[in-house]
Amino acid sequence: MSGQNILLEMNHVKKEFDGEGVLTDISLKVSEGEVVSIIGPSGSGKSTLLRCATMLEKMDGGELIYLGEKAAWDGTDKKGNYRSIYASKEKLKEIKKYYGLVFQSFHLFPHYTVLKNIIDAPIHVAKVSKEEAIERAQKLLAQLGLQDKADAYPYQLSGGQQQRVSIARALALQPKILFFDEPTSALDPELTGEVLKVIRELAKEHMTMIIVTHEMQFAREVSDRIIFMEQGVVVEEGTPEQLFATENPRVKEFIGKLNS
Repeated sequence: MSGQNILLEMNHVKKEFDGEGVLTDISLKVSEGEVVSIIGPSGSGKSTLLRCATMLEKMDGGELIYLGEKAAWDGTDKKGNYRSIYASKEKLKEIKKYYGLVFQSFHLFPHYTVLKNIIDAPIHVAKVSKEEAIERAQKLLAQLGLQDKADAYPYQLSGGQQQRVSIARALALQPKILFFDEPTSALDPELTGEVLKVIRELAKEHMTMIIVTHEMQFAREVSDRIIFMEQGVVVEEGTPEQLFATENPRVKEFIGKLNS
């Protein structure tokens, strides 16, 4: 970890579903400009960790801090139950501007054009002028090789193009951190390459990213750090070199399987 600003801090995060511990005491820090990949078998809690980080799920315990501002912390509710206490709605609204999220299944509005999909949140959420929103969108579309698709509708695009539009939509809000939840799992290998290329370019521009992925080779190339999770805990973390040379039999077996 460099001496740069810490953008995201998660301390001792716990999450249960129906009494089953999905995340058990997970802590994570991400610095500005860092690319962190999270790998591990299905059901290990990777996506749940991302959903807790982006407040799509509420944590049952632990702290969530963005740029030094606390979104959630440990405390007791009115009934005296120990749990994570969240900041006020207004405060959370501000904190949510710090990050963007790209889902595995695109989540584009089908009845909006590509351009409208991208400018909608900047105008309505970030209160950016329509002119500026359109200018940002056009720049992003050019950057992502989609300049001729502004007036198309999602159904007219390939999966890879739709995913690039959803990346443009996340970037249009100019977040400090971008989260990707298995961004290529809905795509065939050819389209996967298109999306990974975009993420590689963002990494070169020092965009801070947290990527849940099963693309081992990609994680190895693009990450500053890789975290291996299983059964709701961090089993091992380190640089790609450290993780790919690990002596931990479980991590070795997992990487070996996916790499073969």
